[in-house]
Amino acid sequence: MTSSSTNMKNPFTEITQREHAIALADTRMHGWQQALAASQKRQDDISRLIVSTASSGLACQAGCWYCCYFKVDAHAEEVFRIVDYVKAKFNPSRAARLQEDVAANAKTLRSLSPEQQLSANLKCPFLDDGKCSIYDVRPARCKTFHATDVDGCKQAYENPTNLNIPGSLVPELFYAGEAHLKGFRQALDDSGYDVSVYELNSALEMALADATPKRRFEKRKRAFVGLGR
Repeated sequence: MTSSSTNMKNPFTEITQREHAIALADTRMHGWQQALAASQKRQDDISRLIVSTASSGLACQAGCWYCCYFKVDAHAEEVFRIVDYVKAKFNPSRAARLQEDVAANAKTLRSLSPEQQLSANLKCPFLDDGKCSIYDVRPARCKTFHATDVDGCKQAYENPTNLNIPGSLVPELFYAGEAHLKGFRQALDDSGYDVSVYELNSALEMALADATPKRRFEKRKRAFVGLGR
């Protein structure tokens, strides 16, 4: 006789399967842009539910920016949504400064090895007065990174080459976010879209310059030629 525990599904597997089914239907019916916006809203809803029931409160709040100096990976559709947000929300002066900061960060990162990039302290180009200026459309990697103890974040910022500093992530929040993203990526992949991983600054530098990467993505081609993995 099969035990009840054997019959139980891994909750994170269920999140992946559910998100894959919903996102695949959304992508085919409404297109990738609406599917992405809806998927990110679902991820935010899951995160809020987990945080509301977590035993440890989150240390993350406006004005805490230690994690905003680390390398961030993103996917093409996230980059394009950020670019659309910048064009709609940023004034010309702020947009120009963004392009300068993105280009400077990308140049610095290109001069570093993959290992060195992990310990590079580079200010996120969207960090303004200790707050994220694109919070509503920030990359999924930022959404899954939350801490319960700010001291660990501060130590990692002050000692970026020490990769052994213990973090204080909320496991349920991180793994639920990863499971959700896996489902969405599978849906995009099944629809023929580029699901490569790109360094945020380098991809933004190209996407802000012209619409070629976005056109390539919508034609089901690799969005950023020469970048990613």
